[in-house]
Amino acid sequence: MLLGRLDSYVSIKIVSTGPGDETGIVAVFDAKGNAIGLVDGPAVSAIRTGAAPGLATDLLADSDSTTLVMFGAGLMAPEQIAAVRSVRPIERVLVWSRTFERARLLAEMVDGEVVTDPAQAVAEADVVSTATRSTVPLFSAEALRPGAHINAVGAFTPEMVEIPAGVVRQAFVVVDDLEAAASEAGDLLQVGRRPATDLAGLLAKRVEPVDEPFTLFKSVGIAAQDAAAAIRALENAERLSIGTHL
Repeated sequence: MLLGRLDSYVSIKIVSTGPGDETGIVAVFDAKGNAIGLVDGPAVSAIRTGAAPGLATDLLADSDSTTLVMFGAGLMAPEQIAAVRSVRPIERVLVWSRTFERARLLAEMVDGEVVTDPAQAVAEADVVSTATRSTVPLFSAEALRPGAHINAVGAFTPEMVEIPAGVVRQAFVVVDDLEAAASEAGDLLQVGRRPATDLAGLLAKRVEPVDEPFTLFKSVGIAAQDAAAAIRALENAERLSIGTHL
């Protein structure tokens, strides 16, 4: 169970991540404790997980980025691809998964191409997005094209890792939340790398990107983003007006 706060709203997210498909709900409450709506938990997770990398890509990736590589073909992948496409002129989407059939299905869904060689894929990529539960790097540091931007959202425990240590050490690193990253971001913890800032600091221009070979956005997910996504979903769906009772 995760408790999130956004302005005067509070959300409670209950999601099962055990064997089988992820299930759960997000309940949203107003400042007086009135329940104002329920939103599908996995859908909120997918929207939130895509939105943060989309913002990071807009802030950090080259403006003329045209090739995206997506590592992972699960529930989170389509939203991440859509978010990156919304902020950059992506012409090619390359999809890699340990399960070829899942890669094929996602590639068909997003009008992309299946790739089987991670090294070749990242050598062509302007933006690399990862959404897996890997415990080993998905590609080699030497294969990544200099100037690439990476969105790493899959490794959310200290034991997990997606991004090679050589890339993490050389990158300008931004996280979604400094406190959460300090205890959960395996990609950073395993090489002892501290982030330069979080997204809030980047937006407020408290820290400016420096000239590093790569830019890396590391996300472990924060509850406030769940609240924001759930509130927006309720507004957009016009199921209920914010502030009214169930």
